[in-house]
Amino acid sequence: MDPALASIISSFLVTASASAILLAVIMRVLPAGFLAAAVTERSNHTQAARQLGGLALVPAILCSLWIFGPDNGLDRTFLVCASLASILLWVIGFLDDRHHLPESVRLISQLAASAIAIYGLGSNFRLLPELLPFLAERGLLVVALVYFINLTNFMDGLDLMVVSGLGVPLAILAGFSAFGLAAIGTGNLAASIAGGLAGFALFNRPKARVFLGDSGSLPLGLIGGLTCFLVARDTSIWVGLILPLFFIADATSTLLMRLAVGENIFAAHSKHAYQVAKRSGWSVWHVVLTVALLNIILGGCAFAAAQSGVTLVTGILLALFAVTLVLYRFRTGKG
Repeated sequence: MDPALASIISSFLVTASASAILLAVIMRVLPAGFLAAAVTERSNHTQAARQLGGLALVPAILCSLWIFGPDNGLDRTFLVCASLASILLWVIGFLDDRHHLPESVRLISQLAASAIAIYGLGSNFRLLPELLPFLAERGLLVVALVYFINLTNFMDGLDLMVVSGLGVPLAILAGFSAFGLAAIGTGNLAASIAGGLAGFALFNRPKARVFLGDSGSLPLGLIGGLTCFLVARDTSIWVGLILPLFFIADATSTLLMRLAVGENIFAAHSKHAYQVAKRSGWSVWHVVLTVALLNIILGGCAFAAAQSGVTLVTGILLALFAVTLVLYRFRTGKG
């Protein structure tokens, strides 16, 4: 077997196994009511589920990165910074799950974690060298990473949504790397996250017994965002945007719609397109399988966008059309 492919598969399987085993142990050891999510009028679940996913998922992913990353192109500075930033968000997320921290504390911690993570990319990392000076690009990357952290948190509102919405694109990205379309280090990073989410999926499938919680969604957003930055460097910035495009489009369109009607965007809500679809009568499986299929299509569009000329433009346009169509169907309830 090709060494790159073997490394990707090993990273995925090890993280999936570690995530599932650790989560099973945590669920058994901790009290039944520990971090149980209440069912409210905004909930898209009908039974209390425990916000324990991040307690297992994040350690499993970070351990996998340290096992496989150094031999596959992820340098020590990147691993140290990504780990420190993830642990910071992991702790803050856990405290928020337990005590509901002020928004200011959450935002400051996210900015700090993003700055640490972006520093770890190294001084040679550039995405827009022709358009922006170094410091301006760094500032933009920090803001973009904070946004990615939050949109992952926003989209964690339905069983298997993060698995289908983030895990599937990252598994596709790992495949890109295994076949030489992206750096092997980028692929290992993607495979570790996708593997961790695969293990988590065993407990998050409908009806979910476990959610990620902020201790899971915040660090996942950070590491997932870094992965998209890396593949944008390896291939094309369009690839880095297309792979997570559903998450970006749903979260951003919802934010703009709420701003347009004067809502407090920091207040909790249940108005994302996938939530609207669920409330209009779509089953959970119908929603998440639609998102998974969309992301497979986006994987093909991302491959096209890594090319040039007409193929590039076609990939971008098809991606925009596919995402727009799914969002329309979700918001109108048309199955």
